[in-house]
Amino acid sequence: MIEFEKVTTRGGDRGDSSLHNGERRRKDDLLFEAMGDVDELSSQLGVVKAECENKKLLTLLADTQRCLLSIGAQIATPKDDQLYSKIAVLTESDVTNLEKAEAAYLERTEIGSQFVLPGASPLSAKLDVARAICRRAERRIVTCIRDRGMIQLAPSQHYLNRLSDLLFILARHVSQKELHRGRR
Repeated sequence: MIEFEKVTTRGGDRGDSSLHNGERRRKDDLLFEAMGDVDELSSQLGVVKAECENKKLLTLLADTQRCLLSIGAQIATPKDDQLYSKIAVLTESDVTNLEKAEAAYLERTEIGSQFVLPGASPLSAKLDVARAICRRAERRIVTCIRDRGMIQLAPSQHYLNRLSDLLFILARHVSQKELHRGRR
């Protein structure tokens, strides 16, 4: 059980919060916006996991959430701080693994040539919400790279770009599976 005093520090009552190294910044700082978007994406993937029954997809989603934790840690830790060397950072191999999952699901999913209206099934709609959040998180990461010079986040931006594609495919895949089972 977590004690109330350890969760509620009141340190943010004045509108600021701490990065991983203790550096204080405004809560509306770009870095906290980016971390919040990544956290929201992970939470939405948790909503998907709570409804999902496919073990392979559950494993993929959990692995994705672990990568999102790494992205959040990279955002929260200044690259020149000694703590940065202690965090797990995303690499291009993580992007490659995501591309492999995307290719595998794309092989088994029909993608039409028309725009998709989300909501074909409850689970596919939740995946489409995750995709939209992912796109927002990616835009924030791009701003961190361009405006703050955080080039170390480039693999994270690539990962989120591929992840949004994968989430689109997964939403179509799930809705097609559910329709074939006669569920709507």
